[in-house]
Amino acid sequence: MSINKPVRARDGQQWIYDYLMRTTGRAIHFEIDGRQLPSPVKSIKMAAKYLSKKAEKAEKLASLSKSNDDLISARILYRKASEMFREAQHFTVPIISDYRWGLYEKCLSCTEELHKLSEYKIKKVYLESEIGPIPALWHIFDAEVEAPAVVFIPGMDNTKENYPNPLENEFYMRGMHVLAIDGPGQGEMLREGVYVTQDNHIIAAKAAYEFLAKQKTVDEKKIGICGRSFGTFWSMRAAAAEPRFAALAGAVACYFWDNLTIFDEAPIRFKQIFMEMAGTHSEEQFDLMCQDFSLKPDVDKISCPTLMATGEFDPLSPIEDADAIFSKLNAPKEMWVFEDEFHPIRTPEALSGHSVFHYIAHWMRKALDGKLPSKYEKRRYISKNGDGMFDI
Repeated sequence: MSINKPVRARDGQQWIYDYLMRTTGRAIHFEIDGRQLPSPVKSIKMAAKYLSKKAEKAEKLASLSKSNDDLISARILYRKASEMFREAQHFTVPIISDYRWGLYEKCLSCTEELHKLSEYKIKKVYLESEIGPIPALWHIFDAEVEAPAVVFIPGMDNTKENYPNPLENEFYMRGMHVLAIDGPGQGEMLREGVYVTQDNHIIAAKAAYEFLAKQKTVDEKKIGICGRSFGTFWSMRAAAAEPRFAALAGAVACYFWDNLTIFDEAPIRFKQIFMEMAGTHSEEQFDLMCQDFSLKPDVDKISCPTLMATGEFDPLSPIEDADAIFSKLNAPKEMWVFEDEFHPIRTPEALSGHSVFHYIAHWMRKALDGKLPSKYEKRRYISKNGDGMFDI
C-alpha cells in the first residue's frame, strides 16, 4: 500500500499556517495588524467559501442597485464583488480546480459589469505573442488625444482585474493610458495552461509594448512599465530586455539579488502557489528554476529612469537586495524606503494611508515627459511622520 507524501519539504507546516490564520485573521503578511478574512475562517480550506459568500452578497446588491438606477452604488459594489471573488479563487484548496475557475469566472463577470458602468472606457484585448494570446485590460485615457501609456504587471498570482481600480485609477487621473496584463501563470493565462518560466513575462511585456505603440492615441516614445509585488521583478527584467520602455517603476517589492526569501522563509503557501503557476509538482525542479530568479544579469541593461519603492523590513524582499540593485543601476534612478513597513506598502502610515501609487503615477508622468535629469539619483527614507517624501 502506498501513502501520499507531501510534495514540498515544508508542507508539514500547514498546521502552523492554519493556526496563524485562525488567531490573526490573516492569510499572509502576519506582521500587519487587523483581520483580512471573514471571522468564520479558521483554516485555509475555509477561506474561499466565506469570501465567496461575501462576494455573492455584494454582487446581488450591485445588481439591485443597477436595477434601481443607482449606478454609483452599483459600480462600488461590483468592484467589491469582483475583488472578493478574485480573493476567493486565490485561496482554493486544491489550488487548481474547477471550483477555482468557477470563482474566477464570477470575478470576470463582475469586472465586466463594473467596466460597463465606468466613467471612462475600458476595453478587453488579447495581445499577439509567441506564447499565445495575452489577455489584457486597456484603460483608455482618451479616444481622441495622444497620451503616454503604462504597461502594468500584477503581483505573483494576482490578475489584471485587480489593478488599476477604475474607481480610482491613479494613472488615468494624470493623463495616462494603462494596459494591465495577465502574464504567464496569472489569471486567464494560467487557466489556459500557459505557465510561468524564468523569463516569459518578457515576451508578454514586449507584446504589450507593441500593442500600445500601434495605437493612434498612444505616444510610442512615452510608454512606461510598472509592476507590483512580483511584478516589480518581471517589470525590471522586461525593461532590461526592451530598451524602448521609457520609464520603469514599482512598489510592494520583489527585488531579488541574493535572497529569495519568498519561497524559503515566508509561509509555505507562496511556494505552493508558484509551483502551480510554473506547472510543476517537483520541488527539486522548481528550486532549480528559481536559481535564475535574480536581477544580477539584468540591472546594468536598464537604461530608462527607474523608481523602486519598498518597505524597510519587507520579509519577501530584503532591503539589502533592493540596495544592491539600486547601487548597480546606471540609469536615472530613485528609491523610496518606507520606515517600519513590510511588504504591502500600498497605503503606508508615512503617507497617512494615501495610496503610494498616486505618487508613483506622478513620478511616472514626470519621467515619461522627460523631466528627470540624465544623472538623477535619489534615495529617500520616508519616515512615519511623512518626512522624506518631498524635497523642501
